[in-house]
Amino acid sequence: MTSEPVDESARKDAGESASSGAGNRAGAAEQPYFETPQDTAGTIDASGASITHMDDYPSYEIAAGLFFRPVFAENLSLNFATFPPHSGFPSHGHPEEQISIIREGQMEFTIGDTTQLVGPGDVIVFPPGVLHEGRTFDLPCRVIDIFSPPRTGIKEVIASADPVRSADVDRWWDPDESA
Repeated sequence: MTSEPVDESARKDAGESASSGAGNRAGAAEQPYFETPQDTAGTIDASGASITHMDDYPSYEIAAGLFFRPVFAENLSLNFATFPPHSGFPSHGHPEEQISIIREGQMEFTIGDTTQLVGPGDVIVFPPGVLHEGRTFDLPCRVIDIFSPPRTGIKEVIASADPVRSADVDRWWDPDESA
């Protein structure tokens, strides 16, 4: 890999627009909201290896205040997710193995028959096919989700998002409705 540093001023100038679906980097062509563009920021090696700041990946608002920043590799994927206060996700399972790391805030997770409140630094392991759900309370929660093999279903969620105001809210759980 080259040892060229990432241009910090370009990252700060690039910004992101929650309503446009994808962040715009200085000098980068605007990507359609329904594609997960190849990384064009940071340092990229001919082998496909890259070094990119997490804030330089496109951000997608897939429901009111719920943001995803997915990153795809050949054998795994990860997603930087930000859940707003009083939100969550419905009970579901998937064939991919998942590990989640709580970066900020708190979330109550139910995995199988176990429910627990988790916070910064907690690591949650979801075996393939096991039902799980989560919800936030008064504060937002920032999570890193890691999937193996890559969770291609995230691409489908992004593809179905409205580029003006992503509104696939029927697919996301509102904890007030289930009470």
